[in-house]
Amino acid sequence: MEKKNKKHTKKKVIGVITGIIILVIAVIVAIGVYTQSKRNYEIEEVKQYQYFKIYEAGKYGVINKEGDILIEPQYAMIMIPNPSKPVFVCYEVYDEINKNYKTIVYNDNKEQLYSQYEQVQPFIFSEITSELPFEKSILKTKQGDLYGIIDFSGKEIVAPTYESIESLPYKEGMLLIQKNGKYGLMNMKGTIILPTEYDLIEADGYYSNSSQNKKEGYIIANKTDQGYRYGYINSQGKKILEVEYNEIERINSILEDEKIYIMAMKNGKMGVYQNETIVIPHDYEDIVYNKVNNLFTVQKNGKQGVINLQGNIVLQAEYDDIQFSGKIIKATKEGNTVFYNDKGEEQEKSNFADILYTTNDNYFITINQEGKYGVIDKQKQTIIQNNFEYIEYAFKDYFICTQNGKLGVVNAQQQYEIDFVYNVIQRVQDKNILQTINTENNTIEIYNQDMQKVYSMQNATMYIEDNYIKLVSDVDRQYFDNNGNIISNQTLFPENQLLAIKQEGKWGFVNQAGEIKVEAQYDMVTECNAYGYAGIKQNGKWGVINEEGSIIVEPIYDMNVLEPEFIYRYGKQNAGYGFEYYTDELIKEEEE
Repeated sequence: MEKKNKKHTKKKVIGVITGIIILVIAVIVAIGVYTQSKRNYEIEEVKQYQYFKIYEAGKYGVINKEGDILIEPQYAMIMIPNPSKPVFVCYEVYDEINKNYKTIVYNDNKEQLYSQYEQVQPFIFSEITSELPFEKSILKTKQGDLYGIIDFSGKEIVAPTYESIESLPYKEGMLLIQKNGKYGLMNMKGTIILPTEYDLIEADGYYSNSSQNKKEGYIIANKTDQGYRYGYINSQGKKILEVEYNEIERINSILEDEKIYIMAMKNGKMGVYQNETIVIPHDYEDIVYNKVNNLFTVQKNGKQGVINLQGNIVLQAEYDDIQFSGKIIKATKEGNTVFYNDKGEEQEKSNFADILYTTNDNYFITINQEGKYGVIDKQKQTIIQNNFEYIEYAFKDYFICTQNGKLGVVNAQQQYEIDFVYNVIQRVQDKNILQTINTENNTIEIYNQDMQKVYSMQNATMYIEDNYIKLVSDVDRQYFDNNGNIISNQTLFPENQLLAIKQEGKWGFVNQAGEIKVEAQYDMVTECNAYGYAGIKQNGKWGVINEEGSIIVEPIYDMNVLEPEFIYRYGKQNAGYGFEYYTDELIKEEEE
């Protein structure tokens, strides 16, 4: 019986220990999840503006999207960090004694906010010029000489305890904090990412489509008697490289979120790291990365070689010159040039001086010994003879070619699609559209994906959107889809109550059913914007009409823009550096 009890007690002890282990693991996991949640943050997206800054008689105020004045124009400056929220930071006269502006913050009922603080300011992006250069959900507070953070509801995220708090350049949502003269990092939630123990902190500039800048890391530095020494910390705050390098640079063209490639100089020698692991030792005078083929050109004792991303030597550092032509390596030694592939295998000697890769795997641009351009396919068959001064791949089977100083388009069957009469031919970004520009008469022509000329406009400006492009001049406007075909404003703007229409050289408006709502009597008009206002132009002056077709302002405004933007009677102006405002002071005084 005693033996049985001992066995039972042993099982109970094992069970208790197992339970404790499970509990400890659960606690560790919970702490990890909580810590990660504090590190992660989401940048607020402003989908529609509700509030706008106005300017009258040298002072600023605020209107809403209906044009109602919420704050009378009486302030030296107003900043609206998030135009979808009623938080307006108003700057009064500059204080010469304290060398700053006094601020007061109002909501849309002109009720004062955050009055318990000596000063409240928006966080401004110092290195980014955009329409909205602010942190969109937090504000900076000041008490005495110290700074803190609140959200727009007034909740204190960080009490005023830092010597300075500023937005980290190129990394929205991340803040550079200073204490005792040293810098650290804090995110918009108030979570410390890096302690205040560095003389310099910079974002590394990494950006990918999948993670955007969430995997961006940080270059850190401290000043020594020999100058600055640099280190590297990843996006999660883990130190990858100690602060002991002369230079550090992340290779941002390698779009792998978890594999961080860093070129670093130590004691005057360059090396390459993949995260903490050294890939290329510090044996080289210089290292240059080639993003086309993911290879490094390295230089040692004045000679050049090639190493791949895994640190394997492709070509020994024994050449006088290394150049890349697409994925072909041209290595020159003692006047002799040998061609290699990206694995270091010697290639048969080509009749061409150079072969260039295109974005289409089927085609390669060739340059012969006389410097003339042509095209071959992947079977090395000649597609276009080497008769041209220059060739650039466009899309599909089309090539933009230069002949006798003029540009035209040739297809893969060597047929001329566009004659060689143009000064400029360009592909429109990544769209299947070509534009030709005749600089003699300043005319733009649009060619679609089948090389058909679909439109021509003189003195035109092109606006490029995600799903269409727009050509606009003083008297004309036309829309095109991403393949260069004409598309109607009715298709593009199905929610608009008014649609611009041109009839017999004049402009007016119809509804979605095509019924005339405003007679075609104007020299030019704009489409209705998201707030229900459109511009109308007559005799060189602009006016405003609403989506019901009622005139808000007769054409009396002097605005030297093709596509003016209006909110009620106010026209949009750009003060530079991303700071925009609206005003009705748009009438030039007549010269005596």
